[in-house]
Amino acid sequence: MQTKGMIGPAASTCMARFVDNSMQPLSLCPRSQLQGFAETLERDFHINLLVGFEIEVTFCRRGALGPNGHFAPLDTNHAWGTLSDEQLAHAFPLMAAISLELKGMGIEIEQLHSESGAGQYEFVLPPLPPVQAVDTLVQARQCIQQIAAAQGLRATYHPQPFPGIGTAAHAHVSLNSDSLAAEELEKIETSFWASVLAHLPALCAFTMPQAGSYGRVVDDSWTNGTWVAWGTQNREVPLRRVETYGTGNGSRWEVRCLDGLANMYLALGAIVGAGLLGATLRHSDEQKSEMGITQRLPTDLDQGMKALQQSSSLADALAPGVVSHYLAMKQAEQKMLSLMPQHERKRWLMERY
Repeated sequence: MQTKGMIGPAASTCMARFVDNSMQPLSLCPRSQLQGFAETLERDFHINLLVGFEIEVTFCRRGALGPNGHFAPLDTNHAWGTLSDEQLAHAFPLMAAISLELKGMGIEIEQLHSESGAGQYEFVLPPLPPVQAVDTLVQARQCIQQIAAAQGLRATYHPQPFPGIGTAAHAHVSLNSDSLAAEELEKIETSFWASVLAHLPALCAFTMPQAGSYGRVVDDSWTNGTWVAWGTQNREVPLRRVETYGTGNGSRWEVRCLDGLANMYLALGAIVGAGLLGATLRHSDEQKSEMGITQRLPTDLDQGMKALQQSSSLADALAPGVVSHYLAMKQAEQKMLSLMPQHERKRWLMERY
């Protein structure tokens, strides 16, 4: 994917992957792993994945006396789903400029609206094949941050930039097929998502990869709740089935335990890898009946990392060395971050995400 215009008329960016001297993908390249899983689903199961991301972003004023001492929300007279006078004056022109720039890059925004937190807004991206979806997400996020920076603002995807504000990166995933009968597609889909649900505690190490990610793992906040569970209209679950009608394809599922600090190629690859494991093994009726709501999500990063370390099946589903290298990297990263005071650690992350 190549785009022009984002950082000037004489510049362009191009997404790439890691390969060896013979041009074969490196096993530790998250982008290549995600593409490989998508190709396996298409080749072995005749299923095409579509993924659409929600970009939740908080616009901040720099150097302002805000709740964390370094940033303050762009607006305080804030309303969800509509725009106050303050939002119309400050945020709406910014969002319009971002939307026009994204359209010029070939990225069509399906929807944009204000979110519930001060300075918080959402841009909804279209459904695309997995790698293209993440490429588009990365490009769109960079565009949003650069346009905000040009106006002296910081656009952050931090999961909790200010008290009471939870920011996610929900992914909508659907399994689609032009050749499978509806009954067969439903069987594969059920096993796919049952396996994702079974591996969810370990997957959280990829999808919520920082200590600050777990401020969203709470009940009664419309985030993702604290239980390993799924629902339909229930926003208090980490995995939600969105009802679709008349499409002739599988249901759309919303992965809610996912935030803007994640490497999305790696996180989505782990989710698809876990689902592919289920599609391959197929859960029996007895196994499905045992999957009651009895297990909680990790409530901090240490618990998530421990769950990943103990999940031999997920390690086997991913490319060799992915889990061990990831755990080693996270250990070194957390050691570095632990040396910072909490407010400095949050500022450091907000400057980078």
